[in-house]
Amino acid sequence: MRTIPILMYHSVADQVDARYKTWAVTPSRFASQMAALSENGYSVFGISTILRRLDAGLPLPQKFVALTFDDGLQDFLIGAFPILEENRFQATLYVVAGRVASSSNWLATLGEGDRPMLRVEEIRDLHFNGIEIGAHSLTHPELDLLNRKACEREIRDSRLVLEDMIGARVSTFAYPHGYASPTTRQLVHEAGYASAVRVRHALSHASENRYGLSRLIVTQKHDPEGLIALLEGKGIPTAPPQDRLAGTCWRIARRIRNRLKPPLTGDGPFMPAGGRI
Repeated sequence: MRTIPILMYHSVADQVDARYKTWAVTPSRFASQMAALSENGYSVFGISTILRRLDAGLPLPQKFVALTFDDGLQDFLIGAFPILEENRFQATLYVVAGRVASSSNWLATLGEGDRPMLRVEEIRDLHFNGIEIGAHSLTHPELDLLNRKACEREIRDSRLVLEDMIGARVSTFAYPHGYASPTTRQLVHEAGYASAVRVRHALSHASENRYGLSRLIVTQKHDPEGLIALLEGKGIPTAPPQDRLAGTCWRIARRIRNRLKPPLTGDGPFMPAGGRI
């Protein structure tokens, strides 16, 4: 089965809080990573382009990769988009719809609660310039801990808000913090999305659940050679199970945590129990 490498980024910026550095790359590092893709003959797409080709039985290049960015931070426009445009690369940008033109308050515990978000006109311009806009919920909660009604609203309304902004269909979703469950996957399907991505440091493939696609986490530590090795799958699993015992236990622990103290406003991106991605 042919693998589908899906790269995951968050922030592309020179200055971030030390607690957030795992989830940021500098523009210069990002430029070198994108140059490595170009020099090694990779075609770069957004998620939905690849899935549509697979569904239609259309061929894909020998070397290809999907590029994704979570959150909808304004530094995407400043630090990443010019480099993507220069290389003529596509990408999918997953936007926290309820925080547009505001700040990333869910990142407060990582020192980045005031990082600016993209504005409506900027998201619209990115869409018109070939960046696929995906949904990343309204407020970036841990969806698997919400009651069904609240979870439905986060999933459904984020799509509706973004569709109203760009005047086009939003067909893909990214789970906040990477947390998903059978219920959240079903709700994403019922809300009309065609796909959803999770955070599992693994390669995807064509038969993986379309509502739990695996992604590869790219960090500042990945130099050009390291990025290409990542895409080649050296030491990387392929499409691990959607629901593991460790994940279920971690969900129970988070529920207990939330009962014992006030709800957290931001845990940052997904970090499973034990600190392993």
